[in-house]
Amino acid sequence: LLGANLQGWLMQPWLIASFAGLFVLLSLPMFGFFELQLPAGLRDRLEQAGRQRRGGSLAGASALGVLSGLLVGPCMTAPLAAALLYIAQSGDALNGGLVLFALGLGIGTPLVLLVTVGNRFLPKPGPWMDRVKVSFGFLFLVAALYVLRPLLSDPLWVGLWGALLVVSASGLLHLSRELVRHQALSRAVASLAGIWGVALLLGAAGGAQDVLRPLGVFTGSVASSQGAEPAHGFVGFSEPADLDRELAAARAAGQWVLVDYYADWCVSCKVMEKEVFGDAQVQAALTGVRILRPDVTQTDPASRELLNRYQVMGPPTLLFIGPDGEERRTQRITGEVDANQFLNRWNQTMERG
Repeated sequence: LLGANLQGWLMQPWLIASFAGLFVLLSLPMFGFFELQLPAGLRDRLEQAGRQRRGGSLAGASALGVLSGLLVGPCMTAPLAAALLYIAQSGDALNGGLVLFALGLGIGTPLVLLVTVGNRFLPKPGPWMDRVKVSFGFLFLVAALYVLRPLLSDPLWVGLWGALLVVSASGLLHLSRELVRHQALSRAVASLAGIWGVALLLGAAGGAQDVLRPLGVFTGSVASSQGAEPAHGFVGFSEPADLDRELAAARAAGQWVLVDYYADWCVSCKVMEKEVFGDAQVQAALTGVRILRPDVTQTDPASRELLNRYQVMGPPTLLFIGPDGEERRTQRITGEVDANQFLNRWNQTMERG
């Protein structure tokens, strides 16, 4: 109904930082820094009101779900894009809302099962609850990292993960002293987490970009592949007129065109830029191809027109446009893919012409 990319509008640095700060604040009581509780007077009133009701607030749960969906998962995925495209073409807002509600139920079903059926299998209250509480504190910190990802450079992202793993290792070592059983397992996991955390910190100091290969920057082959740039430069723009001009030039030259919709807040776009367009085989396959990159970071009329031109729901989305100026619609890629998946789709496109 709004006719705009609400997710893109919410990808403001101050809003992302505020949401991440909230997760960090919520993690502190889990570690015992302070008790997060309401004033006594308000707490008593809520307790009296709660005795007359069962369960929590449906409105509160819905609001949290909306914010989490829009802030934590701004990048487009194939199922979501298909649902939104169906809604846009049908023009039925009510039916479209029900479609998205059904999609949300599919994602949330495991959580519903956990809080309903799962209660029967939980052990009795005891010291294990404090350990679960600390575990949730670390999960809050992980959530804060993921929320902040669009604002972080790759080395800083790697370094923060290293710091979190080192702190987690320290917590596991402290836990192993209290355990009667599984002390050896706890210490082994703590040692592995600590070693990997230190490796991440060292890699971040050297400019590492990959959490799975933090020390790759210190080896020639891996470092060169990590820092590889596409051999064919992207033609970046944010105005529809630039898209028209580039498409016309490509058609006149008889070129294939790859259109890569991009946004600064799209984490998947940055991953694909490094792992897909930085791949040597992909670069060879795209020889002679004009690669266009419409930038839809800002939510304004120009970005909406760029998205509406080919009914794109959001980044990352890749379009293949033939020398005749027509998109090969069935070959469109929506969501994050790896280099092999991209090459398979590109080869299929070339075979069909």
